[in-house]
Amino acid sequence: MYCTHCAKKIDEIKLEAKASSFQGQTIEEDTKLAYVCPRCGHLIHDNVTEEETKSLSRAAHAQIQRARNYFASGMGMVSLGAILGAIAILFFVLAHKPSNGYSLVDKTGKFLFSAEFLVSVILGSITVILLVVGGLFVGRGIVTKRNNSALLRDINNGTFVQ
Repeated sequence: MYCTHCAKKIDEIKLEAKASSFQGQTIEEDTKLAYVCPRCGHLIHDNVTEEETKSLSRAAHAQIQRARNYFASGMGMVSLGAILGAIAILFFVLAHKPSNGYSLVDKTGKFLFSAEFLVSVILGSITVILLVVGGLFVGRGIVTKRNNSALLRDINNGTFVQ
């Protein structure tokens, strides 16, 4: 079922299995079920009217726009992470100085913490964070857009059933 106000999809089977709204009561065939949307608080019910279907369509379009924003933000983070990753690799290469025989350890076995190495470690950690968060945003945008596009396709084809 979809909320006609915010286009949030809820799985009523999982919801009823978790906490049944008819505890110990018998359900007849003509019983109408209604749920409260966890996102916006509106009632979700079946047999939606045409006006509610239009509202659902508007909400699905808004969700697609939010998905595009998530995708764009994620791709920006991934691009910035890739650039910072390349810079981190350059600084790591610069940390291997010719005066130490291109090694990060001196002749006594002591690790040399040079400024270049510290910059490469900091940029490397920022790169990992940006790539992970950006990947999550890209994935969320793709999934949200795909689900709401399928919903709009069903509404436009007249095959949508709540």
